[in-house]
Amino acid sequence: MIPELPADTLAEVVSLADDLDALLTRKPRTKATPFDERRHALLEKHLPGPPVFRPAGSFEPLTCNGDSNTMFFAGAERLRFVRYRRSAFWKPHWINRGLDLLPCFRVFHVGPAPAWKAGDPGSSTRSREKIEILLKKDVKPGSRVLLSFGEIDCRIHMAKAVIAGGRIDEVVETTAAKFVQLPQAIAARGFRPVVWGPPQIIPKDESLTSPTFPFIGSWELRRDITYAYTARLRELCGNAGIPMVALAGLYHPPAEKPDLKLFHDSTHLSQRLMPLALAELHKAGVLP
Repeated sequence: MIPELPADTLAEVVSLADDLDALLTRKPRTKATPFDERRHALLEKHLPGPPVFRPAGSFEPLTCNGDSNTMFFAGAERLRFVRYRRSAFWKPHWINRGLDLLPCFRVFHVGPAPAWKAGDPGSSTRSREKIEILLKKDVKPGSRVLLSFGEIDCRIHMAKAVIAGGRIDEVVETTAAKFVQLPQAIAARGFRPVVWGPPQIIPKDESLTSPTFPFIGSWELRRDITYAYTARLRELCGNAGIPMVALAGLYHPPAEKPDLKLFHDSTHLSQRLMPLALAELHKAGVLP
């Protein structure tokens, strides 16, 4: 059972998000903020025990790159994308940053890139080019880099392939084997990648799909694809020595739909799940 956010914690999440939003709208590339004490205090509210991240400045924030699910780590109970850097000049594609309410994460949104295309130069989202820019300008050599891709594949592209006649194991194998090349390439350059698996199976039926976050097939089909993909990707990451964390199936009975109240917009995870995420990242050795 995932408890609700205490009223004072939720109020601070909303208030701090508003204050950081106002600041970052004016200065999107700012790193030091006047809200560091509040950010650390909010983090401690999510931790089930004595603080483990104190003192401030004693740890390097984990850089998180990926699709919109990456914004969970920004700590807000909403999606908020702040334009951060251009990835091209003549036809600009923007890298967005999160509000970063929590001091242990630094979050960048590189567009709605599926795992299948995340590592391909020249894709429609330019995700690979954006990742390269961030590695060059915003990530220290040797630092950890979290990659969040694959949820889009599970609810659209792989589901479509299975409905068209493909076998789940074959469809999953093709996507997982291709995607793992991205963290492997990043690791070969001295960074320490972490893979964040698809965190949710949107608990809706096919008739409830939306134009903003569409999905294909029944919940049961997408559930089976998500778990199969997560299992195979975890195996491939393990073989490559790359940590992987996935929450889908941990905050609800694996065979049942999660409560919609665990999503702040019926699609993206609520901050109610941040304590679980912090615990799983700690267990995997990603966070201290």
